[in-house]
Amino acid sequence: MSTTDLTDGMESLEYWRARSGRLAWYRFSARREAKLMTRRWEARVREAVLWQRGVGLSSRFAAGLLLARTRIQRVPFRALFVTAAGVAVAIMSIPVLLTVLVLTQIF
Repeated sequence: MSTTDLTDGMESLEYWRARSGRLAWYRFSARREAKLMTRRWEARVREAVLWQRGVGLSSRFAAGLLLARTRIQRVPFRALFVTAAGVAVAIMSIPVLLTVLVLTQIF
């Protein structure tokens, strides 16, 4: 890939990533296609960043940030919500457990 190919790859990756976010929830095949194309362009951009000669540091840095943003968005909201709920339940159950422990030691 040449330098313009890296730039085109970054633009394509950004397009497919944005398209995936714009599509309605009921457009299953279109969302599947957008996710697939995002992964393909991500691999192409990653390969170009690592192996392409003649690419400036600013272009590599911008491509790295784009790849990082794409990866961060893949973390599903549901997993974050379940993890946060689990931590909240664990923190809120500590006073109850300590109270039960103290009461069993007293009686």
